[in-house]
Formats: sequence, structure tokens, C-alpha cells
Amino acid sequence: MMMKKGVLGRARGANPNATRRSSGRRAVSVRAASPSSSPASSATEAQSSSTRYIAMNRFQVQERDGAAAAFEKKWALRPSRLATMDGFRWFSLFRKVAEDGSGPVLPTSGEEFNYTSMTVWENKDNFTVWREGDAFKEAHGGGTFKGVLDMLVSSARTLKGKPKAKMFAAQSTVSTPVDPADLPSSPGGWREVEADGVNILDPECFMIMEEAASGSEDLAAFEAALEQAAEAPGFKFGTVLVPDSKKDGDSKVSLVQVWDSKSAFEAADAAKAPGSAANYFEGTLVLTTQKGA
Repeated sequence: MMMKKGVLGRARGANPNATRRSSGRRAVSVRAASPSSSPASSATEAQSSSTRYIAMNRFQVQERDGAAAAFEKKWALRPSRLATMDGFRWFSLFRKVAEDGSGPVLPTSGEEFNYTSMTVWENKDNFTVWREGDAFKEAHGGGTFKGVLDMLVSSARTLKGKPKAKMFAAQSTVSTPVDPADLPSSPGGWREVEADGVNILDPECFMIMEEAASGSEDLAAFEAALEQAAEAPGFKFGTVLVPDSKKDGDSKVSLVQVWDSKSAFEAADAAKAPGSAANYFEGTLVLTTQKGA
């Protein structure tokens, strides 16, 4: 079944040579929230709209066979206690997919990433404490020369160029809380998954991201679409991203919606409105709290 238009647009064209191997996935053990166990399935049950601070690190993973799986393995096995940090709300590693769900796809001309991490914090101060503390160093080479060197060598084998960080002040955030029985297991603050570096990890959520110029009428349309999406089964959270820095003339805002799955997104009436271009992503290594994002 073909995917419906996004809340504000269609997906950009995917690389026609990028295909998904039906057997090339590695299972990840995580419960999926069911309608009966989810404590919120409508806007009236969702958490009230609020602000967040979101950090994204964007990567170009190489085209060669095995690079994507090796990159995901590096993330799966990294030492991290992210979920134990004050103010942490939600995390996933996302890989870009085509409109029909195939992928991972390669960046098209002018685009700079096909993978991105996303960490949701309650506020910028929480992010800053993590960024400047020991937990950040532990997850990025341990702060030792050998650890940093190993990280650089590993990156050179899987990435094209350096990762690019982008920070957002998130507004109009709507999130559904998570039943304790549906929380992903994260002993020590990070997921324990089996990653062999050969098969990509199974998807655990689905994200659509759409952009528009800040200050335009699209912003109001974004927020209205977000309220509509929050009423649909399978909705996890959504937010309007405003760049925290206006460097290089970057003033575009983005609407992000995260769903249990692509099928949940496809079934949502909120996904029918026309608008600007959209990008689609599968998320894995999900971490969250009982509050949700």
C-alpha cells in the first residue's frame, strides 16, 4: 500500500538503487504499545502542549555494503547512561527511508544526511549539563586518547565526512505517556540489543519531518496538523522545531511526528493534508521515560 501524503507534503525522491533486503534485519526486543495498554490514544488524553529542547546529530553513512549495519552496531554497543540523566525524555537513532518505506536511502543532491540521532530534553539547561559532563565523554570515546582514536577510526569506516549537530527549541510539543509495561528495557541508561554489524536493526517507530520557512502561514498549519495527529491511534509525540541557531540563514521550522509504525501513520486522517516536501525515517534503539517525550 502506498503511503499517504504527509501532513504538509510528499516525500522527496529516494535513491532508486537503494533497496531493503528482506532478510537483512536484526531483531530488537522491545514491546510495542497496544491500544488496550496505552494510557493515551487521543488529544484529550495526551500530555498538554509544552516546550522541549531537541538535539539532533546528522550523519552521511557510506554507500558501501554493510556500512549502515556497522554504523548501527557502533551505536548499539556504545557506553551510555543517557536515560538516567535529569531532564531526559526520549531518544532514537533514525535512518532515512523512501515514501514507500524502502531503504535506508542515500542523500540526494543538496542533502547532507541519511541518518540522524534525536534526543529530547525537558529544557536546554538539562542538555547543557549532559553535554558538558562525564556522561557525554563516556559515550563519545570516554575522553581518553585511545577512546577518541577508536571512535575516529570507526567513523572513517562508515561515514562520509563529519557528523553535523543541530539544536532546536521545540514548541507546541504533544506527547502521549508510556505505560510502564511498554517501556523499553534500558539497564544503566542504554539499550542492550543484539547487533552483529551485518544486518540493520528492526524499526521500532516511524517519523515524518516536514519543513517550512519560519514566520510563514505554514507554522499555524503545522500546529493545527499536530493537534489533529494527536487524536490518532499509534501517535507517540509531535513537535514544532525552531532552530536554536540562525547560522547560514537557517530559519526553517519543521514539524516532527513520531508514530508506533508506518502503518499507524498511514491510517491517520491527519496524514492527508497537502503542503511542502516531507522526509520519512525509521527509528531504532528507542529510549524513553514513562512521561513520554
